[in-house]
Amino acid sequence: MSSLQALNGFKLELDLIQKILKDYSHLTAISKTVMLCWIPSHVNILGNEKADGAAKSALSLLSLT
Repeated sequence: MSSLQALNGFKLELDLIQKILKDYSHLTAISKTVMLCWIPSHVNILGNEKADGAAKSALSLLSLT
């Protein structure tokens, strides 16, 4: 949700926010509709739980090197 919060606060110093606003402006200029949605993570959503497990496994591999 931090990206949506940054957009809401117009924290333009963040590179990600500048890219999102640039892409949004381009898409709306060519009559595309853009919808931003916050999707909660780690809330018993199977795909998110698997991704979280994979990320944790990868972190443990890094500590072995």
